[in-house]
Amino acid sequence: MKKFAALSALCLSLTAALPAFADPAPVPDAVQAQTLRDAVRADRKAVVLKAMQLDEAQTKRFLPIYAAYERELQALNRQFTRMSVEFVSVGDKPTNAQSKYFSRGYLGYVDAEQKLYKKYHPRVVKAVGEVGAAHFLSVERRIRALQDYDLWI
Repeated sequence: MKKFAALSALCLSLTAALPAFADPAPVPDAVQAQTLRDAVRADRKAVVLKAMQLDEAQTKRFLPIYAAYERELQALNRQFTRMSVEFVSVGDKPTNAQSKYFSRGYLGYVDAEQKLYKKYHPRVVKAVGEVGAAHFLSVERRIRALQDYDLWI
């Protein structure tokens, strides 16, 4: 019964937090999307900090964590970019073996990206609290969604 009560409490807290994650904002138009792309390319950290709306003390605690996170993310993205270029270079008719290789590579990338979020989430929570950490995950996922869209169109 205690497990059920704990699970119920968890479900209620997650339900209460959903509006923060399920932003009902409309899909940005092409100009808004391009503005975000340009801002992320120019200074991803500034985009993240603006979205998180941290105070000065939180920013001071968050920046070293974000710098380490960003270094690991960049290394991961370089690997993914190399794999994507390699996949495109095989042309329109990859073999089964090539398709299997690229599928495993992509799934490995997705797993590594999730592990990176999980690795840094407790650190971000400690630095800026649960609300700040939720904003961090939200803005990172939005940036990633835009990058994924650009990759596959």
